[in-house]
Amino acid sequence: SLPMTHHGHLKSSSMERKMLDSSSSIIAEIATTIGPMELFQSNAGLILAETEGWVQPTALILGPFLNFLSFAMLCRVVASWYPETDLNKLPWNIVAWPTEPLLRLVKGSIPPAFGVDITPVFWLAIFTFINEILLGPQGLLVMKMKYGI
Repeated sequence: SLPMTHHGHLKSSSMERKMLDSSSSIIAEIATTIGPMELFQSNAGLILAETEGWVQPTALILGPFLNFLSFAMLCRVVASWYPETDLNKLPWNIVAWPTEPLLRLVKGSIPPAFGVDITPVFWLAIFTFINEILLGPQGLLVMKMKYGI
């Protein structure tokens, strides 16, 4: 059985505590010496990843921007079901004005499917794809932040 304290915690020897303290101070020293670093815990242990200054701000701006555009395109899909919707009045103008230039860009290239304009669905797919490739759990920016690759 493992040595336990009267509080139920595992007893640690002074040698183990010194090793933990020294490893923590070494990691802190490496992080301050090398530059902007982030430490990540993984199944393989502690990973030290260098992050460039542009990666995190880009991810913080790109995430909400792509989510807004995806939501706006989804709203455009719903608005297309109701032809009497006036896209120049609130709340529809909030999603119509930013999306209209993008829709006009491809409207002539993508033919209607069964009489329905599918250009908002096209853009929704594009924004979702870009979001997943860059900011998904294994996205490029996420991997860059986690592992410095």
